[in-house]
Amino acid sequence: MKRLFILFLSFLFCVSFFSCGSKSNVEEVSPEETMKLIKKGIVVIDVRTPEEFASGHIKNAKNIDFMSRDFFKRIESLDKNSPYIICSRDGRTGMVVAKVMESEGFKKLYNMDGGIIGWAEKSYPVVKE
Repeated sequence: MKRLFILFLSFLFCVSFFSCGSKSNVEEVSPEETMKLIKKGIVVIDVRTPEEFASGHIKNAKNIDFMSRDFFKRIESLDKNSPYIICSRDGRTGMVVAKVMESEGFKKLYNMDGGIIGWAEKSYPVVKE
């Protein structure tokens, strides 16, 4: 497991290093902008653990745990031409996930700045399961 984690971190470093200078398909958006995008029908992908997701998430968000073993298999099933909003706990992991997805060929991604914490600070609704 430790080797897998180190390999994954190496992969992230390479992705971020080689994507410097190239036009990014990732845009950072505020919770307010996220709300507008959701109203346009753009799907939210919440990359937190299932336990974190159950404690409160954006309505209709898809939970794809970034640290799960089947993360790449699950994102592979998504339409790479559709835009997605990435939601994490505080926005930092979301940006990493967005860059990984961009490297996998996704055309348009939005990372919600502040993550679910920023969303909740604006008193936007969350669903608990």
